[in-house]
Amino acid sequence: MKVSVVEFMKPILAAIAIVFLAHLTPALAQDSRAYAGAAGFVSIQGSHRQGSAPSLPTTGAGGTAMGVGFEAGVLLAPRIALGAEVSLPGRFTSIQETDYSRVFEQKSRHRDVALSGVVRTVLASSPRLRVGLVAGGGVVRESTRQQRRDQQGLLPTYPPVFGPYSDEYSFARWTVGALVGADVEMAIAPHLALVPQMRAHFIRRSNDPSEQGWALGLDALVLRPALSVRTTF
Repeated sequence: MKVSVVEFMKPILAAIAIVFLAHLTPALAQDSRAYAGAAGFVSIQGSHRQGSAPSLPTTGAGGTAMGVGFEAGVLLAPRIALGAEVSLPGRFTSIQETDYSRVFEQKSRHRDVALSGVVRTVLASSPRLRVGLVAGGGVVRESTRQQRRDQQGLLPTYPPVFGPYSDEYSFARWTVGALVGADVEMAIAPHLALVPQMRAHFIRRSNDPSEQGWALGLDALVLRPALSVRTTF
């Protein structure tokens, strides 16, 4: 499912404006040592062509999808927290065409699930607002479900006429990743905050042409703007 980033960001910007204009907004709990939260995000995946050989797809497999994330952590010092984040995107769908001796298409439904340890640093704070940077890293599970369909007939046609898709098959791979990001934590109730976020994941992709996922041409960078609800205790 493709999602407009502009449409996704509209409620985030509206929430920011509401919080800044609300004079009676509760203060952030200064004595809280631990936090937990849940977020909705958009995952934005770019891609590139892996080469110009006719046996390779003519495009990469990129796209966007909605997802959910979870976080938890503890404050180690007044401005330093240590935590963990789980990022669970939905699958985006991409179709790649290969113009070999016979043209064929592959439909891929892909996602990258990330589990990261993070360090959060508070750069600025007030009774109702905290701005922080986040950095960390962990493991990523690349997961792809794929189908193929081939051109019909003995002679090539333009546009190609394809037969039905094959049964779906899947492949997966564990790899490592790093992330950097930023938070704007805004109090909406005692021990409860609305947190617009940005996360940039850097995933180590395979450079081995013999691996099934190599031809997807996935970029290392994955952007995930998010809106989280965070509680402190």
